[in-house]
Amino acid sequence: MSKTGRLTEHETHLHYALEISVLLENDAKYHLIDRDYHGKPGDVFIFRPFEPHWNLALDPAKPIQWTMILFSPSIVRSIPEGHKLLTPFYAADQFSPLIPAQSPYAQAIHKAAGQAVFEEQQQLPGWRAKQFQSFIDILVQIYRCYTEVQQDHEAQHEPTPHMLQVIEYMLSHFSEPMEMEPLIERSHVRKTMFYKRFKDITSLTPNEFINRLRLQSAMHLLDNSEKSITEIAFECGFHSLSYFNKQFKEFRGLSPREHRSRA
Repeated sequence: MSKTGRLTEHETHLHYALEISVLLENDAKYHLIDRDYHGKPGDVFIFRPFEPHWNLALDPAKPIQWTMILFSPSIVRSIPEGHKLLTPFYAADQFSPLIPAQSPYAQAIHKAAGQAVFEEQQQLPGWRAKQFQSFIDILVQIYRCYTEVQQDHEAQHEPTPHMLQVIEYMLSHFSEPMEMEPLIERSHVRKTMFYKRFKDITSLTPNEFINRLRLQSAMHLLDNSEKSITEIAFECGFHSLSYFNKQFKEFRGLSPREHRSRA
């Protein structure tokens, strides 16, 4: 969606989804909980779920325009190796949220986002498929930018730990039973370091991370399918409907039924 804003001060907000922001016009301040970024037209910002942030106009006389893309992690299930495309969103200490405008990746994202908006405006036959194609292009460009950063990091420092491979595995298998010991073995570090490094990267414990992925997937299915709440609970990895209802209400502030009726 395309948005316009002129506020220079505002409370931070967060989403239950992942967010991509493509700045189109005028300078902006992207305010995160612990740092600020000066955004220029063409810059791209990515935000993880539950990362408080806000984008503000630097000059109220020059309102900012941007394209905002919000999506649930579960949407990548239909994309080959789609779980890998989510890694940059969960690697907070490995990847900056800013992809600068001069980067070829930002330029490609800017073009794809513009095409997605155009398709929605024109709504020609097949426009939703074309829009989804643009969305995949955007995720691929972000992932390629991320892998380039990782290669540069490895050339100058110690190799990136296997923790990101663990996260990729969890992103693609979150609806399955998940034991910690095999994950720790995959990480090639000791148990204590595994938990420390995992929280450094994601700001969550492994169990919290899995639970959030499951709940985000459940929200997506509640909003976009006619499956029963019981079917959704089990499909997303919950083996008890009562536990799913309890976790969902703690997470969303509403029961699954209430959430679906509001959606």
